[in-house]
Amino acid sequence: MERLRYIRTKWPVFALITLYIYLAFHAFSGSQGLMRWVDYEGDIRRNEVKLAAITKKRIALENQANALKAEGLDLDQLDIKARETLFVSLTKEKTIWLDQAP
Repeated sequence: MERLRYIRTKWPVFALITLYIYLAFHAFSGSQGLMRWVDYEGDIRRNEVKLAAITKKRIALENQANALKAEGLDLDQLDIKARETLFVSLTKEKTIWLDQAP
């Protein structure tokens, strides 16, 4: 009887302690916890590197597109693109394709 009375009077304390333990666990290791926050900083750095590479590639592609516009047409660039696309060359011409990857 004494144990039952003790449990009835102390159950809110046990429930509160359990809730605090649950919240503390998720504060550190949950999807929005401190450990994930540290991972977000690493993700930001990796994404900044990707963004720089993509921006560099976009600028290069814009320069190529500008070289092919009618008002500033670069005939050499047009010839290169036509040969790459159509795989055309003159009869006595030898073509050496270089890999564009860095």
